Amino acid sequence: MKSKLISFKVARKDARLYQIWEVHCSREDQKSFLKTLDSKGAIIISKETQSCLELLVEGSRVMQVEKLFRERNIAYDVKMCDSSSFPERRTVARPISSGRIRSPTKRTLDWKDFYPLHVVYNFMTLLETTYPSTCTVSVIGKTAEGRDIRMLKISNSDAENTGVWIDGATHAREWISTSVVTYIADYVARNFTNMGANYTNKDWYFVPVVNPDGYSHTHTTDRMWRKNRARFGNCITGVDINRNFGYFWGRGGTDHMSSDPNHLNYRGLEPFSEPETTAIKDIILYSGTPFKIFLTYHAYSEAIAFPWCHTGEPCPDYVNLLEGGTAMAKAIFQTSGRMYKVGNFKDIMYYASGTSIDWSYGTARIPFSYLVELRSKQDKFLLNREEILICCKESLSGVKAIVEFADKTNCLNCTVNAKKLRK
Repeated sequence: MKSKLISFKVARKDARLYQIWEVHCSREDQKSFLKTLDSKGAIIISKETQSCLELLVEGSRVMQVEKLFRERNIAYDVKMCDSSSFPERRTVARPISSGRIRSPTKRTLDWKDFYPLHVVYNFMTLLETTYPSTCTVSVIGKTAEGRDIRMLKISNSDAENTGVWIDGATHAREWISTSVVTYIADYVARNFTNMGANYTNKDWYFVPVVNPDGYSHTHTTDRMWRKNRARFGNCITGVDINRNFGYFWGRGGTDHMSSDPNHLNYRGLEPFSEPETTAIKDIILYSGTPFKIFLTYHAYSEAIAFPWCHTGEPCPDYVNLLEGGTAMAKAIFQTSGRMYKVGNFKDIMYYASGTSIDWSYGTARIPFSYLVELRSKQDKFLLNREEILICCKESLSGVKAIVEFADKTNCLNCTVNAKKLRK
């Protein structure tokens, strides 16, 4: 198959243009190379089958990627060029135009579709209005573009409670994470007063959209935007929020993070330079609640990962975290038949520095800290709408499993134990 060289016009400052390539790899090392490029942000693998991969190549990177492919004899066809959107498929989420946004007065979340920020926020307010004795919505920070970072807390106000943190959309394009967090929040809010002690002895903190600016941008302009919308000089380059936390920030090689503002894994100018990471830090460290569980949802590797991310060395609670992650994976499998990998982040993913779970475990001392990679390996970030609800249901089963596991397991690296010892 002959490579095609396609001319590419310069992308506008307010939108990214892409080419869509179909690649047939004749050797396994070629496929591994493409996945390395994907992990470093040079390309985006949008779909993978046994015989080929579908790639998104940003316009500014076309010549560079073409050169890399020629050097390795990787053949490809250009299926679409000069596109700011993606191939239309009946079941794939598309960027939402002003004409597609649903009025929240007519419809709330039903987990059959993906929704823009204002619908998510109205859903949170509705829970607060419906269950005022247990649900509270608060603004925990303001983004670079002035949007609220909103948090839903569900609690019976018992001072002895420990905390559960659950967040999504740290990376803007990972829409399924917001669906999962809102689904779990809805379940807990509606059933809280009738749930067992494993649930009512905890304060539940939900942030469905950690990255409101980026999330909004994916619904209006660039579906594959990952970072926040921070400026570097006169340009909006964004910071990877999950490389901006303070634990081992900026340490390690270029495979851990990047100091280049244009890189997908750009770490920011300093630890907690971004309002999103600062908001999370302040709530967890200064709320007065000793957190026991930290769950941050991402997409799309179908994995349950725990610290460390910055090193391959085992963390102090490695065995507990492995067993807890296995309990989650088992519950997911029993719900849907989906098999999630379990392991420390570096072993099943890659190296990363400045991540939220390394910080939550290493600094905040939250013993059960997990990064959960949701569906789907096949459709990548463009998850079929038909899979949203089952992904939410299997994820809820995983949460129930870790909540029950954590309450019967002693931990080494634990602020909860420290609080009890001080009494």
